[in-house]
Amino acid sequence: LKKHSIRSSRKLKKKAVCTGKMTTNITETEMKNSLKHLMEKSNIYFMKYPDSVREFYRSPYDFLVLTEKCNYAIEVKKIKTKSFPFKNITEHQIESLLTFSKLLKRNRSFVLINYRNGKKKASEKINRAYLIDIVDFINAKESTEKKSLPMEWCENNAVPLKRMKFEKGYGWDLSLLLEPDLIP
Repeated sequence: LKKHSIRSSRKLKKKAVCTGKMTTNITETEMKNSLKHLMEKSNIYFMKYPDSVREFYRSPYDFLVLTEKCNYAIEVKKIKTKSFPFKNITEHQIESLLTFSKLLKRNRSFVLINYRNGKKKASEKINRAYLIDIVDFINAKESTEKKSLPMEWCENNAVPLKRMKFEKGYGWDLSLLLEPDLIP
C-alpha cells in the first residue's frame, strides 16, 4: 500500500460547501489526527466519508482504514453523557458496518464511542474513547431493554483507547489496528 494523505483542511472546507460537511465534530477531527499519526509510523491508507447530506447520500460509516493485515470500517460517535443512545447510530450504518465485516476475512468493523462531557473542572472532566466491534455492539443492543449503552458497559467489554497529544492536536493511540490479532 502506498502512503496517502487526505485533503488539507482548506480543501475540506471547500468540499464541505459543495457536498456537505466532512469533519465537523472534535471526535472526528481527533480520529483523523490519530490516523495521520499512525500513517507516519506505518504503511496504511485511510479516508473519511462525507457525512450524509439530507436524503441524497447516506454515509455508510465515517472512516475506511486499510492496513497490510486488516481493513477497518469505523463509525465515530461523540456523546456528552455517560450513556450512549442506540438511536445515535442509524440502521443503515449498522448494516453497512456488518456487511463490510463479512465481505472479507480480513475486514473488521467498529463503533468508536468518545464519552466527552466538556466540564471545566479537571476533577469532573470525562474524555474516554472505546472501540467496540460491530457484532458486540449489536449483541449489546439486542440483549437489553434499555435505549442506551452505559459507559460502564464499555469499560468492561470494549477496547479502551489511550489518549495522545500529537504535534497538531489530540487523538488516540490506534496502533492496535496494525495488529488485528490483539483486538478482542
